[in-house]
Amino acid sequence: MQKTCLTFLILMSLCTSASDGLEVPITIEKDIYEYAQTLLGSDSPMTIEHFQHEVCQRDVVDFILVQRAIALGGLNLQFEFELGNYDVRNLRLLKDGLLLISFDTIWYSDAAQYEDEVYISDPIIRKGEYFAGIFTSPSRIAEVSKKITSDLSGVSIVSSQAWYVDWKTINALKPKTLVDESDWIVMAKMVSRGWVDVMLVPFTNHPPYEYQGTGYKIEAIPKLKIALLDSRHFVVSKKHPLGANAFQALQTGLSILRKTGFIERAYQECGFLNQSVTNWKTLMPPQ
Repeated sequence: MQKTCLTFLILMSLCTSASDGLEVPITIEKDIYEYAQTLLGSDSPMTIEHFQHEVCQRDVVDFILVQRAIALGGLNLQFEFELGNYDVRNLRLLKDGLLLISFDTIWYSDAAQYEDEVYISDPIIRKGEYFAGIFTSPSRIAEVSKKITSDLSGVSIVSSQAWYVDWKTINALKPKTLVDESDWIVMAKMVSRGWVDVMLVPFTNHPPYEYQGTGYKIEAIPKLKIALLDSRHFVVSKKHPLGANAFQALQTGLSILRKTGFIERAYQECGFLNQSVTNWKTLMPPQ
């Protein structure tokens, strides 16, 4: 009865259309939405061509890419964004049909657990393409880098068990200590203050590769990176009334963007696929 009512509410919301497409609510992290608006400026997801901006990161490219792909695939939607902290809740909303699509790509290892409830897109970040930086406090780079050889046995590291691929990779590299923390900002503060040695973070688009915010500043240890061996995908709810149509449009649009080189270029320009660190030493989890 409850699910029937929820489906009815979704259908009612879809019956209200804007002049340029059906209105579809999308939950999105507040900071990512704001970064995306800063990057876009006077552009739209359909017209932006360059991603070399200090606020650009993988989540921001995801946000723009998914909208561009769906439109190119021929589905005309008007997204209504609900801002908040939805990282943990989005998969549950997708499974129940209360969210059409996640605007944040997820690892295939995570998506595959829900393949009965969601459609999984073609890979956006392909397996073997992504390498994470090993970030520490800028004042501790020399000290901490000496502790890292072929694995992480000489350092403490903070991550989240909810990040399946990160957690599995870190464990395989045998860290001295592994701390579980769900909040990224808290992780950054722990590392910045020296309470934990390092954390894994995507590279930014130019050196020095660093992140800074209220109460924290972290920087990548030079000449070191870690391979995260999985692919990243968008997922679409099978239970949402627009699920099948949205997935078909998404796949069509992604194929177009892949053929034109737009996907690789966007992630390279934002620093997520960072060509400048190609020759850095790679810590590789045992296969």
